[in-house]
Amino acid sequence: MSIIVKNISYSLNNNFLIKDLSFEVTNSNFGVIEGISGIGKTTLLNLIAGLKKPMSGEIILNNKILSNDHEFVLPENRNIGYVFQDFALFPHINVKKNILFASKNKKSNFYLKVIKKLNLESHLQKMPHELSGGLMQRVAICRALLMEPSLLILDEPFSNLDYENSINVQSMLKEYISENKIPCLIVSHNTNLFNEFSELMRIELR
Repeated sequence: MSIIVKNISYSLNNNFLIKDLSFEVTNSNFGVIEGISGIGKTTLLNLIAGLKKPMSGEIILNNKILSNDHEFVLPENRNIGYVFQDFALFPHINVKKNILFASKNKKSNFYLKVIKKLNLESHLQKMPHELSGGLMQRVAICRALLMEPSLLILDEPFSNLDYENSINVQSMLKEYISENKIPCLIVSHNTNLFNEFSELMRIELR
């Protein structure tokens, strides 16, 4: 499995945020998207997720064309687990229902393993407005993993986490993409967190 981006471009108000960008991140590997604030890192994730449409170029996931000049797969049909920077939790349902919203196996042992690893067991009946930023972030990560996605993309997934929870999340991400043989793309301002990742591709936006 792999995510392949070929010569994609995207402009806003006649200014290119992304121009002729190409890269490939293969299964079980991480791609870390780097660049200064406002350079287009989140825009790139949104293009891959299908929330924005490139002006040109091609996006391919596991040999399936997601976007090119002739085809465009809708976001809900891409099977991509997306952890947004603002978490995007559903405010009207509790933590457990948020986590299981898109789960393909709501009774799996994996669910129990993930909520335990992310220290969410005592928060399942709470509503999103009752959670701290760090807890909301862990809920969003848990929900994305339980989707069993073909690609995992995360926008600043460690920004609200303390050191212990950050290490736990990194450990779970490494284990998950290795076991499920999927690629993962991460936007993070703190790239020092990835020093222990054995397979890592840095994607720099300029």
